[in-house]
Amino acid sequence: MISRHTDARAFIPVALAAAILLGLAPSTPVAATTTTTEAQQIIRIARAQLGDPWRYGASGPYVFDCSGLVRYAYRRAGDGAVIHSTSLRSARSLYLYFKARGLASRTNPRIGDLVIWGYGTHVGIYIGYGRAISTLMNGVRIHTVYALTARFTAYLHTGMSTRIATTAAPTN
Repeated sequence: MISRHTDARAFIPVALAAAILLGLAPSTPVAATTTTTEAQQIIRIARAQLGDPWRYGASGPYVFDCSGLVRYAYRRAGDGAVIHSTSLRSARSLYLYFKARGLASRTNPRIGDLVIWGYGTHVGIYIGYGRAISTLMNGVRIHTVYALTARFTAYLHTGMSTRIATTAAPTN
């Protein structure tokens, strides 16, 4: 007959072997539990440009005009097609395109939507809480929607706030 002490002594080498094997096994990275939307990715890219200077017609990566910043951030996030970044190159053309499709309104902005001032003289990206990021004459800045001398015109609803980002884009 086998006693309890024999069973316990037999278990010790097995437990030690398991501990050694588990300690040698390569660790696997734990998946991130947070979900990033395309809008958050676009805004992160645009924020990385804060302080970059303004120059008419510039679209980055270190100098921007207003529509250049928008195109740059959307393209870097992989969403250039949403705003037709290759064919719609000005704030006015973006405004007219979205308005013709019923995607422009003065209410209910969502993070990642575009903001139009002066009926298409200026464009920025809505970042929430009544604020936008855009390139002003003194460079890329965050400001309230109503802070500009050009009158607020519309939000262009891009749908980016509900789309989940598929890959993390670099911020440069």
